[in-house]
Amino acid sequence: MTDTRKENCPIHGDYSARVNAETGRWTRCWGCVEAEIQAQEAQDRQREKAAEAGQVLAQLIDRSGMEGRMLRASFESYEASTPAQAAVLAACEAFAESVELDGGRNLWLIGPPGTGKTHLGSAIVSHLIRERGIPAAIYSAREIVRLLRATWGRNRDEDAETESEVIDRLGEIGLLVLDEVGVGFDKEAERTQILDVIDRRYKLGRPTVVLSNLHAKDVKPVLGPRAFDRLRDGAEMHICAWESHRKENR
Repeated sequence: MTDTRKENCPIHGDYSARVNAETGRWTRCWGCVEAEIQAQEAQDRQREKAAEAGQVLAQLIDRSGMEGRMLRASFESYEASTPAQAAVLAACEAFAESVELDGGRNLWLIGPPGTGKTHLGSAIVSHLIRERGIPAAIYSAREIVRLLRATWGRNRDEDAETESEVIDRLGEIGLLVLDEVGVGFDKEAERTQILDVIDRRYKLGRPTVVLSNLHAKDVKPVLGPRAFDRLRDGAEMHICAWESHRKENR
C-alpha cells in the first residue's frame, strides 16, 4: 500500500485513506465497511434461523400424523353454515389459541360421521404447530394401537421406536388428537395400550382432544372407565349434531 490522503465520511468523520497499489483504488471508511460486514452477518444469521425454523416445522408436520387432506385442513377452510357449526368452530379456535401444555384441559367433539370433526381436529394440530411452534399430532385409536404393535417382534427395525418410546412420544407430545374413538376398538388389550398413552398424558397435564362418532355415554365402555375418567377430567364437550358434509358433496 502506498500514498495516503485525508477523507471525510459523513457518518464516521475524518479518516486516512490509502491507495491500493494493485487496484489503484482508495480504501473506504473502515467504519462503513465494518457496518456492512455486520449487516451481512445479521442477514446470514436470519437466513440460517429461517432455514432452521423451516426444518423444525417440516419435522413437526412429518410427525403430526397428518396426511393428504388433513394437511390442508384449517379453521379458515372449515365451512360453518349454521350457528351451531360456527359455535363449535369458535370453540376449537379458542382452544387451539389458549390451551396450555400442563393445564389438564381437554376437548371432546362428539357427533355422527361427516360433520367435520377430523377437519377441526387437524386444524387444531396445524394451528399449534404452525402458529405456536408446539408439537402436536392426530391419530385414530386404531393407528396408535398399530404404532405400538409395530414395535413388537424380532424383525423390528433396529432404528425404529420401541414400545416405551412410542408411549413416551404420544404421552408427552404437546397436544394429541385422538380420532375415531370407538371404531373397531373393543378388545381389552387395545384398551390397555391406549390407557398407557392417556395415563402418561394425564400425569403430565397434557391436553387431549377426543373425536368420536359415539354418544358420550357410549365412549366409556369402549375406552374403559380409567381412560374415560382421565379424558373427561377438565374437558369441554361439543356436540356436532348437524347433517354430514359428505351427503352434501354426493
